[in-house]
Amino acid sequence: MTVLQRISTLIAANINHLLDQAEDPEVLVKQLIREMEESIVDVRRETVRAVARHKHLEKQISGAGEQMDELESKARLVLARGDEARARTLLARKLRLAEQREALERERASASELAAGLKGDLSRLEDQVQVARRKRDELVRRKRGAQAQIRMQEASRRSAETLRSVAGAMGSAAGSAEGLALLEDEVGAIEAEAEAVREVLAPRPDDDADLERLAEDEAVDAELKRLKAELL
Repeated sequence: MTVLQRISTLIAANINHLLDQAEDPEVLVKQLIREMEESIVDVRRETVRAVARHKHLEKQISGAGEQMDELESKARLVLARGDEARARTLLARKLRLAEQREALERERASASELAAGLKGDLSRLEDQVQVARRKRDELVRRKRGAQAQIRMQEASRRSAETLRSVAGAMGSAAGSAEGLALLEDEVGAIEAEAEAVREVLAPRPDDDADLERLAEDEAVDAELKRLKAELL
């Protein structure tokens, strides 16, 4: 397949249709981008060659024109000197150069058309690559979002299963009136133990009052002792 045929195939491809047909759209787009990037390298190389050929032909045409002017000047000079045979030879060379230049002109026109076509193909292909890259980025975002939704749904499903398992275990443990009563007794015993701990550890008001009175008496005794010492 030639470069131009390959480009035409890639540009004409309907990316959205290909994505619909693909099992993994992200993989397909990445493959398409690789194909396009490889084609861009090939087309850019061919475009450079075509432009270089066009420029080379322009130089050849310009050089042929200069040679023709030079031959005509020489023919005029030798003819003025009376050397008609030499003038005829020079003019014959000029005519041959004219034919060559016409051929070069036709080749240059073809090269110009080819270079312009390749530039257009290259530009379109680069645009298509940008479109494909944006599509790739969009697909990556959508794929990650879908995967996150799947993980969330899976987590929700596992949570629901866990809750059902716990409910089932509780139902089997307290499936009868006796089982419920047993659970209530156990909870009541734990509550009673906690209340007893609070009662035992809490400070008693009477003890606090006794301690305050004892401190007050000691302070009064100290003041009384001081006054007696001052009176003596």
